[in-house]
Amino acid sequence: MLTCMRVASRASLVAAVLVAVHLAPAEVIAAPQPLAVHVSANHLVDASGLPLVLHGYDISATEFACDQGSSAPYGWSVFGGPNDTSAVMEAMAAWRGNAVRVPLNEDCWLGINGVNPRYGGESYRSLIHSYVESLHRYGFYVIVDLHWSAPGSAPAQSQQPMPDADHSVAFWTSVASAFSSDPAVIFDLYNEPFIYASYLQDPSQNPWRCWLEGCGFSQYLTGNGKAYTAHQNWTAVGMQTLVNAVRATGATQPIMIAGLNWANDLSGWSSHFPYDPLGQLAASWHSYPGQQCSAPACWNAVIAPLAVLVPVVVGETGDSVCQAPTYDPTFLPWADTHGISYLGWTWNPWSNCSDVLVKNWSGTPSANYGQYFHDHLAALATQEAAPSSPPSITLPAVASGPSPSGPGRISPASGHPGGAGLLAAGRLAIADWQIAIALLILLGAAAVRWRGWRR
Repeated sequence: MLTCMRVASRASLVAAVLVAVHLAPAEVIAAPQPLAVHVSANHLVDASGLPLVLHGYDISATEFACDQGSSAPYGWSVFGGPNDTSAVMEAMAAWRGNAVRVPLNEDCWLGINGVNPRYGGESYRSLIHSYVESLHRYGFYVIVDLHWSAPGSAPAQSQQPMPDADHSVAFWTSVASAFSSDPAVIFDLYNEPFIYASYLQDPSQNPWRCWLEGCGFSQYLTGNGKAYTAHQNWTAVGMQTLVNAVRATGATQPIMIAGLNWANDLSGWSSHFPYDPLGQLAASWHSYPGQQCSAPACWNAVIAPLAVLVPVVVGETGDSVCQAPTYDPTFLPWADTHGISYLGWTWNPWSNCSDVLVKNWSGTPSANYGQYFHDHLAALATQEAAPSSPPSITLPAVASGPSPSGPGRISPASGHPGGAGLLAAGRLAIADWQIAIALLILLGAAAVRWRGWRR
């Protein structure tokens, strides 16, 4: 009877745990893993220290809607659309991405140079901060980048060759302070540096040295639709100074730093990158068709070796909407093979013939490029969510003499009245513990897979 009761108890234990595993995974894992990201060697890693590859989207307008208009006070809104609504964030989450890049405007964040106070200064900062927190709630890591800037009293209505010494240090001091306690944010120091000799006060200046240390420029981009550039001597601040400004606030988040030629040239990155006392730097790369490094030969010669040293994050990529995509169907699988993160430009339903992911704010993929990007992320998510074969667990044999029934099976004892029953009961108790331990191991494996699926 005791043996029968033990067998029944063991069966109940197995059944109960299997029900817990298969029917109630959400109760096994009490809460989603908190979002956090940092650099470990040449990888981004999550809160558990596991390798993290970012896949997601840029969403534009926060860099320009707050600071454009025919005359000051500039701007007409902060977001320029329903970017910050739950419906849009739900649509982005449905594509199974895990990262969003939010471009910022220097003047709007600081509230300077004629920006309307309704859309700049504290209003802008507060809304951006709330937006980032909302994106986290939908499971997104967030990259914030200095996208538009301008020197002196010029309005920040365009992409400049480099960040400016007049305001960019103050910008990053403020941004890093605002997000210093947010472990799921990454700082992208400057969108797309480009240093042309004709723009420099000293045309013989080494571009990579200027990138690192700063240098003098003789003109800036206006963005006003009248003249492309305007003459003005101003000083660009180098990437080392911006890294120092971020770290001086106590912020410890990863810092992305883009290369030259509109963030596409990383050939000098490894020989010029700034010093970060925390070792939390990543290379930011923008990769579009027709650029300097748009061929697989360049990817393999320049990008792949760099990705062995530091994480590489493609802050922007794109392809044709009006024709069949020819770039990303080759580029994205290559990036996947090398563990390189990437975000697509852009989650805005614009009518452009390239580099637009969606037809509407509901997330309907645009033709060609958008559909390919959507389907590629879906395929990656399916691969990550697919359960692997369960581990094979061999229970150790219960210590006993040779038995024709095989190892671990119960053999009757002799020499003591009732000995067979007592020995069987004891061995069943040991086997119960073995089964419990094995099931706990299985539960742990299920928990890891569940967390991976949630990410």
